[in-house]
Amino acid sequence: MATWTLLALLGGGLAVLLGQSVTRRKQEAAAGKAAGLIPVSGLTHLPQSLQRTALWTLSDGGFEGRVVHGVITRAKHDVDVTAFDMETLRQRRGEWAWLPVDRPFRIGPTVSVVVCETDLVFPHVLLKRDGSGDDLEDDNRIERTGHIAKLARDGLGIKRSYPAELPNTIPAPALGVELPEGWRAYGTDKQAFAELLAAGLAKTLAASGRRDLVVELIETLVVVYPATLAVVGPDALADLTSTALAITDGLLAASPLLSPRGVESQRS
Repeated sequence: MATWTLLALLGGGLAVLLGQSVTRRKQEAAAGKAAGLIPVSGLTHLPQSLQRTALWTLSDGGFEGRVVHGVITRAKHDVDVTAFDMETLRQRRGEWAWLPVDRPFRIGPTVSVVVCETDLVFPHVLLKRDGSGDDLEDDNRIERTGHIAKLARDGLGIKRSYPAELPNTIPAPALGVELPEGWRAYGTDKQAFAELLAAGLAKTLAASGRRDLVVELIETLVVVYPATLAVVGPDALADLTSTALAITDGLLAASPLLSPRGVESQRS
């Protein structure tokens, strides 16, 4: 191959990478502006409890993009908010998983997530609203033929889907509590969750009409994501952020005023 041809190919590749980087930064800036947040480099500021969620076992980890972050004042509380897209590691491997609870569900190959960090500590509870993730539909032919790892799996006769490992704090049977229509819940601390529902969380869930929504409470985090419905564009991410904040508002209003550290969660 001639030297000038090699240089042309290298130059073209660098131009493509540069163009992708510029586009990604523009997307992050637009998403942050719509949601009232700013782009950040990654998720290192989030607690490790995020990796103990059902989201993490369903995805087996992943690769984050369009990460925006900020502190938003809501009534008497400041909420630390992070929104991002995560391409699951299972997608990179050409597989997908379902959560083996008594009404199992799957997540999509790329999930948009909003994490709200609070001053309170919640029991680990998983809430799921009815939606297309409950159908456990396999990837269609177009999705498989356009993905090298999925084609390889099909060619070798390797399974495309598996049950994910349940987190230790999420049992398969649903919690026996009364919830708004379309919602179900899983966890071990039935009494604490029932108290949250009675104190106003039930009304908050009833007002959240988004189908296929998943809400996880774990330690200081409120993690909100649609199971399989894509969140495309900055306005859609801003809408998901507003939904997560509304749910967090309901949780804070239904929770005790003191944090486990004995410090008032209300900030000046």
